Amino acid sequence: MKKKCFIFYFLTLIACQASVSNYEKFLNSWIGQSEAQLVTSWGAPVDMQTIAPGRQIFTYIQERQIPVPGAEPTQLGQGSLYTVGNDDLGTIYDYYCKITFTTQDDIIVDYSWSGDGCLMK
Repeated sequence: MKKKCFIFYFLTLIACQASVSNYEKFLNSWIGQSEAQLVTSWGAPVDMQTIAPGRQIFTYIQERQIPVPGAEPTQLGQGSLYTVGNDDLGTIYDYYCKITFTTQDDIIVDYSWSGDGCLMK
């Protein structure tokens, strides 16, 4: 039984890593694109800051809820942004993602992201 649990855990870990790797590739594809292309594709950012002449940070927040009828809440671990709420119909899972793009002279030069609900647009 322990071997089956280990194999399941290992496969889950690999799938998670592949998902993170794909998200990194997706965000990395924005390097070299213009601010105008970013806003056209992603919409208006929730925050935009000028940090130096010609250098800005665009911040996007993605939130989503997934209702699961009759599901029991699970703890994902310390520091997770994942939250659980219950209603009469089951459990509601909230997911959050914060993405920032840094631009220099209107061109995206860097990005960062955090959260447990980051999905490719």
